[in-house]
Amino acid sequence: MNSEIRSAHEIRRAYIDFFVQKDHVEVPSAPLVPKGDPTLLFTSAGMVQFKDNYLEPRNAPYARATSVQKCLRAGDLESVGKTLRHHTFFEMLGNFSFGDYFKQEAILWGWEFIVDLLQLDVDKLLVSVFEDDDEAYDIWNKEIGIEESRIFRLGREDNFWGPVGSTGVCGPSSEIYFDTGPERSCGSEKCAPGCDCDRYIEFWNLVFPQFFLDESGEYRRLEKPGIDTGLGLERLAMIMQGVEDNFHTDIFEPIVDSLAGMVPKGVTLGSEERMGLNMIADHARALTFTISEGIYPSNEGRGYLLRRLLRRALTRFHSYGIEKPSLYKLVDLVVEIMKEDYPELAERRKETAKIIKAEEKAFFRTLEEGRTRFRAIVGETKETGKDRIEGEKVFVLYDTFGFPVELTRSLAAADGLDIDEDGFETRMEEQRRRAQEGSAFTEREQELVEMTEIGTGPNSEFTGYERLGGDAVVMKYRLLEKSSREDMEWKHPGTAAVEVVLDSTPFYAVSGGQVADVGWIEMDGARYDVMDVFRRGVEIVHLLEPHDAGNKLERIIGNGPTVRVQIDDKRRLSVARNHTATHLLHAALRRIIGKHVTQAGSLVDDQRLRFDFSHFEQVTREERFDIERAVNGWVMDAIDVQWEWMDHKKAIESGAMALFDEKYGSRVRVVRIPDVSIELCGGIHVQNTGQIGPFFITSESSVAAGIRRIEAVTGSGALSRIRSVLEREEEIGLLLRSSQDDVLDRVRFLLDEVDSMKRDIKELERGGIGNEIDEIVRKAAKVDSIVVAFGRVSVKDVSALRNQADIFRNKVASGVAVLSAPLKGKLQFVVTVTDDLVKKSSISATGLVRELGAIAGGGGGGKKHLAQLGTKDLDSEERVFEALPGIIKRLK
Repeated sequence: MNSEIRSAHEIRRAYIDFFVQKDHVEVPSAPLVPKGDPTLLFTSAGMVQFKDNYLEPRNAPYARATSVQKCLRAGDLESVGKTLRHHTFFEMLGNFSFGDYFKQEAILWGWEFIVDLLQLDVDKLLVSVFEDDDEAYDIWNKEIGIEESRIFRLGREDNFWGPVGSTGVCGPSSEIYFDTGPERSCGSEKCAPGCDCDRYIEFWNLVFPQFFLDESGEYRRLEKPGIDTGLGLERLAMIMQGVEDNFHTDIFEPIVDSLAGMVPKGVTLGSEERMGLNMIADHARALTFTISEGIYPSNEGRGYLLRRLLRRALTRFHSYGIEKPSLYKLVDLVVEIMKEDYPELAERRKETAKIIKAEEKAFFRTLEEGRTRFRAIVGETKETGKDRIEGEKVFVLYDTFGFPVELTRSLAAADGLDIDEDGFETRMEEQRRRAQEGSAFTEREQELVEMTEIGTGPNSEFTGYERLGGDAVVMKYRLLEKSSREDMEWKHPGTAAVEVVLDSTPFYAVSGGQVADVGWIEMDGARYDVMDVFRRGVEIVHLLEPHDAGNKLERIIGNGPTVRVQIDDKRRLSVARNHTATHLLHAALRRIIGKHVTQAGSLVDDQRLRFDFSHFEQVTREERFDIERAVNGWVMDAIDVQWEWMDHKKAIESGAMALFDEKYGSRVRVVRIPDVSIELCGGIHVQNTGQIGPFFITSESSVAAGIRRIEAVTGSGALSRIRSVLEREEEIGLLLRSSQDDVLDRVRFLLDEVDSMKRDIKELERGGIGNEIDEIVRKAAKVDSIVVAFGRVSVKDVSALRNQADIFRNKVASGVAVLSAPLKGKLQFVVTVTDDLVKKSSISATGLVRELGAIAGGGGGGKKHLAQLGTKDLDSEERVFEALPGIIKRLK
């Protein structure tokens, strides 16, 4: 093997350099969240960012590309750490062709890279091809010279790749395997490439995209086939470094060693425990990369997977006796290992560690609360004579208390119980289905759409940075029913609509949070309104309807007609004002809130701007004022807005900020506001910040864990907002019969008056209920000298119910009370125990809640002197009251 290429970093560079020398364009990794692809939660392969290029290769910005792509998959979670090759987060090296070279070059260059450059042992290499792919077989056998005994024909499951998602590009593949030795074999006589054991490791997949699978299930042959290869960095590093598995490579071993040092003394690290450390190391890398990109743990979507990874890791920590935050300590180590190739990790390391630590604290807190509920469930299960905890209860522990099913299984086994995993999975599937039905993904899925071509040559050249109108030629069109676009507000619902693709266009297609331009297209004196502009693959599609109901669409879809196009320049300027203002807002947030702030999403239209950013606390009133002052200051400074095209690497080195939810090519557009902001951005901007006009924040809120949102207006929208506020203030003054200067004092006076009235009403209520408590005490039972009181009281909320418990404790020297009230469709109980019994007996409010909860079919908790119990069983009240004296007699 080549001793000069051993580390993961050296392998990355060797691969990229090799294919750059083969005239490939180096393209940076796309973000882990796929841009504009609602079929995927995460980027799962190198080709995801190039998906559109296979549909229209002639419009691709380059014919050949190479990249090192960050990927995340969660399909094999249970295997992570147990095998030498499974991971959640991993890096995929890839070389790609878009209608340029095909199988022969892909195979020959692949072999050249691993044999000539990396110098892998040829005797340890084997290959597979799709069972019907004679072309690939012959290249390996006749041109490369691999013996027939080392070439395996495998079926669709092994050697037909894609699509990524439910539709998309796909085709046969050929895989290269490395033989790790017979000691890793499963022992089967049929053990060979394609076997699930660890002997033959597939490390490079050469995919030959020839088809597009559409929604109907039809495989459509692509006009120009391509190449998509994926080489697993972690697997290749294992081979090059000569270690036993991926977890002993230079990208994993320091993390695993650090974890081993965290394990308390006395815990033996056998093979099972080592696999657990591997799993934690894997998840630590996944969490570091995803959180650094602004994806945070939550209870839905991508955040749900992150929380699941985190809790799996913490559950394993718990099994080692570690019950305090520790996972966050690995962030610095992951960053140190990876920062040479991913410098952006270093910028977010503190924030990433802070988020993980907060999640760990929350997990251990809910774990403690959940243990009480778990003990009650164990008691209930054993009392009914069962040896298995119901799936519904396992789900409640998971959903309410954050108990991973692995933890419940482990704790149950310690009590001699099994768990109903099928029942648990049924409830999980129901939850997943509800989440999918409420999914926030709204972008149109990319599809292969047939359009009629009436022009030849390249199309969709964007000219909107330089001009607002001009001549263009219609290259493609497609008639469609307006009912297919229910999201549109049509001016003439009874007429047809048409999609057209032009040779060049100034119309900006919706992208990067900025809305599309609108305007019109004219031919032979007839006007057609541009209602929407969007990208389908790499083409810019204009959606049109006739300006007048009498116009015929046939006039614009003739024989490659030349048309006149014009953007609504007034609306374009309003959009540009808001877009440039988002750059100023981003800069102000980073200066005033902190450097950890990064953009997590945006929406820019002609009415307002919306900016989502990473931050864990509410932006204070004073901070909002400071942000407004900073932005308006830069506006009044009238700074020229500059932009230029640059090489991606040089742009990043110059200090340009890249957004994690965007994918970039090798050439990027850099928008610079001198001394304020420099960002990679393809959107539309004003020429000078003075054109923005006044900037006014209208709201600040939370949209997800760790994500805040600011909405704002600029220009005429800000002036309208200010006028609206002043008019509202004047109207409030009239309603309160106060001058505008005295409005606040008048409101404060009225609020104080209302609070005073509420206190009076509460005192009146307490007096009436006090009589009910007296009656309950009078009818109370006695167990020896202990007063055992129970009954229903008339209250409006749980807080008032707890107040009655306090009244009981003040009235009775030694006793127990269970008070009930039906509230909001549930029956609520408050259990209270006087201090003398808490100190001198085994009677406690929390203990009584556990026992009474089993009778009422509910649950709750609290403190020893006061606890709460809730149930949906409205008929359980009498059973609870009847059982109480007997329970007290047993416990006293």
